Amino acid sequence: MAAKLATKLFTHPRRKPRSDEEMQFLSTGKQITFKSGRKARIWGKGKVVWLVHGWESRGSTFYKLIPKLVDKGYQAVAWDGPAHGDSAGKYSSVPENAKALAQDLNQELLEKPVAFIGHSFGGATMSVLAKLYNLPNKLVLASAPTQIQNVFTNFAKLIKLSAKATTIFIAQAERKTGYSLQEVSLTHNDLSVRSEVLIIHDEADEVIPYGDFIALKEAWKGGNFITTHGLGHRLTIKDGEILDKVVKFIKK
Repeated sequence: MAAKLATKLFTHPRRKPRSDEEMQFLSTGKQITFKSGRKARIWGKGKVVWLVHGWESRGSTFYKLIPKLVDKGYQAVAWDGPAHGDSAGKYSSVPENAKALAQDLNQELLEKPVAFIGHSFGGATMSVLAKLYNLPNKLVLASAPTQIQNVFTNFAKLIKLSAKATTIFIAQAERKTGYSLQEVSLTHNDLSVRSEVLIIHDEADEVIPYGDFIALKEAWKGGNFITTHGLGHRLTIKDGEILDKVVKFIKK
């Protein structure tokens, strides 16, 4: 029973309100609806860059980055995953998010993206998306968890779940999604052999430990790794200097 309750808490995101600045920017985009019923907003014209948000977030959280992409001639797609933003649903997980993303991409309502930018949970989604969809040449992963086992065990410690219940909690997740925790971890999916990847992480990230960044750097054969200082978890997709580097990476 404890494991079942943990699963419910862990897989049902809360919908947090947008800031006034974000809300105002959201109104400037064009909303599109996929056959799945999920929503996205688009800005600009040109080659498509797809933005994949974090847990309990939404596509419009990239409101600082989107104008920079549009200014360089890209079309920015701010997608809302299942149970997030303007998309319906109550349940989500890394595999669920990846399956939904692949489904909406394969509808080909828009041109195929030349780049994905994933923040946190959205970055982790790329490990499973790579199994379901041909990734573009450019990937940006910001503040992403790279060892999903640690996400589960840290959550279990947070809610004081017993060792036995934690084992059941993890087994339930693997059974429901059809993937082991290793299979959905970036450390066990070297995307750098398939795409050029920029990985950004703050050394004082209070949500996803900097150790995840180090583990990825040690596990992957390639990748462009940038350590930031003083941005924490959420400002890696809002800091002007870092965003300029992201756009330059995609454009080169």
